[in-house]
Amino acid sequence: MLMRKYRVSRGTPWLPTLACAALGGMAGCGGSGSASPGAPVTVSVAPSAASVATGGTQAFSATVTNSTNNTVTWQVGGVSGGNATLGTISNAGLYAAPNAVPTPPQVSITAIAAADATKSGAATVTLTAPVSVSVVPTSASVPVTGTFLFAATVKNATDTRVSWAVNGRAGGDATVGTISGSGTYTAPATIPSPAQVTVTATATADSHQSASATVTITAAGGLAVSVSPRRAAVTTQVPQPFGATVTGGANTSVTWSVDGVAGGSATLGTISSAGVYSPPGTPGTHVVAATSVADSSRAASATVAVTDLAGVVTQRYGADRTGQNLSEYALTPAVLTTQGAFGKLFSCAVDGPVYGQPLWVANLSISGATHNVIFVVTQHATVYAFDADAAPCRQYWRMSLLATGETPVPAADTLEIVDTPGEFGITGTPVIDLSSGTLYAVATSKAAGPTYWYRLHALALSTGTEKPGSPAAAAATVNGLVFNPQWQMQRPGLLLVNNTVYIGFGSHGDYLPYKGWLLGYDATTLIRNAAFTFAPHANGASVWMVGAGPAADSLGNIYLATANGPFDANSPMAPNDDYGDSMIKLTTSGGLAISDYFTPSNQAVLESQDLDFGTSGVVLLPDALGSAAHPHLAIGGNKESKIFLVDRDNMGRYTSGGPDKLVQTLQVNNLGNCITCGLFTTPSVWGGHLYVGAINDFLKSYSVANATISSTPTSQSPETYGYPGTNPVISAAGANGAVVWTVDTTANGTATGGSMPAGPAILRAYDANDLSIRLWSSNASGADAAGLAVKHVVPTIADGKVYVGCQAELTVYGLRP
Repeated sequence: MLMRKYRVSRGTPWLPTLACAALGGMAGCGGSGSASPGAPVTVSVAPSAASVATGGTQAFSATVTNSTNNTVTWQVGGVSGGNATLGTISNAGLYAAPNAVPTPPQVSITAIAAADATKSGAATVTLTAPVSVSVVPTSASVPVTGTFLFAATVKNATDTRVSWAVNGRAGGDATVGTISGSGTYTAPATIPSPAQVTVTATATADSHQSASATVTITAAGGLAVSVSPRRAAVTTQVPQPFGATVTGGANTSVTWSVDGVAGGSATLGTISSAGVYSPPGTPGTHVVAATSVADSSRAASATVAVTDLAGVVTQRYGADRTGQNLSEYALTPAVLTTQGAFGKLFSCAVDGPVYGQPLWVANLSISGATHNVIFVVTQHATVYAFDADAAPCRQYWRMSLLATGETPVPAADTLEIVDTPGEFGITGTPVIDLSSGTLYAVATSKAAGPTYWYRLHALALSTGTEKPGSPAAAAATVNGLVFNPQWQMQRPGLLLVNNTVYIGFGSHGDYLPYKGWLLGYDATTLIRNAAFTFAPHANGASVWMVGAGPAADSLGNIYLATANGPFDANSPMAPNDDYGDSMIKLTTSGGLAISDYFTPSNQAVLESQDLDFGTSGVVLLPDALGSAAHPHLAIGGNKESKIFLVDRDNMGRYTSGGPDKLVQTLQVNNLGNCITCGLFTTPSVWGGHLYVGAINDFLKSYSVANATISSTPTSQSPETYGYPGTNPVISAAGANGAVVWTVDTTANGTATGGSMPAGPAILRAYDANDLSIRLWSSNASGADAAGLAVKHVVPTIADGKVYVGCQAELTVYGLRP
């Protein structure tokens, strides 16, 4: 069930038919009163969410209905009037932020009705530190027509862009020199009077905040210094060599500095006399400079971004499946909009389509040294370990997960020959355990007989060799039901939680017989310790979620979505244990057991028309986006282009005839209900934004606060995405410099939803604060073209690079020197 599904009963001649699968303040005036008879008192607060810098203020207002007494009392974080740590609030609703950002940075503002103390309204305040800007280096000497690279760092702002000026003139001019959006200063053709000019970077987020550097313009000729590369990204344990070239003099020696400190330091990173930069153990951006020994006024610089990201070890970056890497310091909006600063670097050939998300590990001891490594799996049942940075591509090891005499499973054996032509090997994204140095992957194969297998493999990260107990066959019998590897499809990413590897299974395009399964294996012994089927008394309830892995919370509860199939869990009569078209919560202590669920009230319609619920993964929202009433949230989606916002503590279950007992239902678009419409992708979350890429629709951003998703998009992309939509993911340095990445896979070469031509995948980047700003696109230049597209792929962003799985290659993008 990679994309499209057919309904064919076993024994029926194969003639498939397409059946694819708000809320403010001043306390009110006014005397005594009580609620109107029969009408409960309600309280609302406006605004429902606000961002306030430390030391700042924000006015809130409260509206009380159904009472003649509209007075309220105010609390901050449950404390009447607040305190110095959380901030204070006056009787009139004026909130005064504390002098330091608390942990967590979100606080609740509550207005309690004087008429009925059980009634209240709430708002959320996100505290931020004041915006600040710095420029390094603070001085430089540049010959006429020469260039010099400055770096500006904006802190405490989600928008880290700056505008550059020379002597107060935006972008400079021919008299005083010009400066690009990325900070490259080009000196004028003649020395101005005076010879010193001022370069200034002003924060886009706060135009009152800026920083400057002084440039001295010198005569042409004489010494000139250049540094290569001009920009780099590194992890905390992998050194970065820089080279300096001095022309125009006999003495070509230079001295090196980091952020103006000769030789650097432990906190900035150190640099040797040979120009080898050894990064610090903390993340950030630094400027490496080479200064001529013969003339200290001549220098050149480069920027280097250091990440402390240990790895991208699971599908969608974490067990919450939010799709965000918050440790990316190199790929900022400013860099991506700088001509020639980012593009395709190299590609690595592989032996089949790459459906699983590439996984990345930093600072791995491999092949006798420390390297960053990218791991790739293919439909030919092969696992590759490539150097994540080396160009041309360098392979460390390659491991086939086929036993002797076996082959990948031909698509014809599953009847899924239209949706996924070719073969099945490794389809779901593996998972990595850094503590034990193990990669877990599930491969399917065909042996003589024929006999079909799914096996869980545990491979050593450094060598690819099987670990003790590996591989283990995927097998289970539950209440007499036997797991059938020929007709099951392992599509979801694997989940590792509490030393157990969980593996989800669905169907090959709805071909019978099949059921939704979740199997658990001890990560150390590979002995199966859990098995659960979501339709024990009928076929259906696939677990596929377009490749998204089951999600897990901090308590080890697992959340997933099932596709179409029977539902009878609300029935008072047994058996009542079939859970088609549902979002499900499972406990994991003592095996797997359903503790709660949500099923749309129109489930019967969804089932009869193949409008699956489970065509989107389950995403666990950060608690900061919740409310006092709904602090723990999850979202899922379906083919109706609906997003379902569910309270994880009280999921709503099933209501016959409706309305659904959930927090909110969001209609993303009204393009019609069909088996290849709606959501075949998983949304992502960053800050107070939800990003959704539905079929034949724009990439859209919605605001999320106080357990509410905005009813309309706050921004959208310039272009639309065809079938099957796009899986957005986000890179950012915490709350700064956020970028949304997508892969357009419309030209995926399959016939799902119509004849699809085979063509390159298209990688795009957008400003996360405004999707109408496209920062970069691979189809703007033929040199940046990716390999042929594979649908549903999720790009991996790590350490200044982007890795895209394609039909026969891994395409790698990154900083250009």
